[in-house]
Amino acid sequence: MTCECDREQDVLDAMAAGRWPGRSDAELRAHVNACGICRDLADVATALLSDQEIARREARVPPAGVVWWRAQLRVREDAARAAGRPVAFIQGVAASVAVWLLIALYRALPVEYVAEWRAWLTEFVPNATLTMSDVSRLAAAVPLVVLLTVGVWLVLAPIAIYLAVVDD
Repeated sequence: MTCECDREQDVLDAMAAGRWPGRSDAELRAHVNACGICRDLADVATALLSDQEIARREARVPPAGVVWWRAQLRVREDAARAAGRPVAFIQGVAASVAVWLLIALYRALPVEYVAEWRAWLTEFVPNATLTMSDVSRLAAAVPLVVLLTVGVWLVLAPIAIYLAVVDD
């Protein structure tokens, strides 16, 4: 039992050209009726071509201008994303450096200053009246508070900018 026929390509060519079955020659139609392989080929190919035509009619292809516009948007978004990667990396490095700088500055402070600041922080109650010693301790703690505030800002600012700009 053979699985191929010499006329298969002729049947496929007639179908591809849109000549099957009405405009094809009578000899080819007679061969397809007589040959089981070509008959099966014609049935399957006719079903596939019919499905292809239905899919082509049902397809909703947007206008070329819309496709071009979307492609331009995608290119711009990809370029912005690619340009933002080094900036995000540098921001991460800067935040890491800021944290290490804060740690180094904290360790460089005199022990007495840090101990006094900690004692003031634990003793200070917001509703209590301030004495001159409290004011002097507060004035002594201002540089450290400013330093800590700037450090926190350096760490949190890139994160806040990222969250404000992200599209997701």
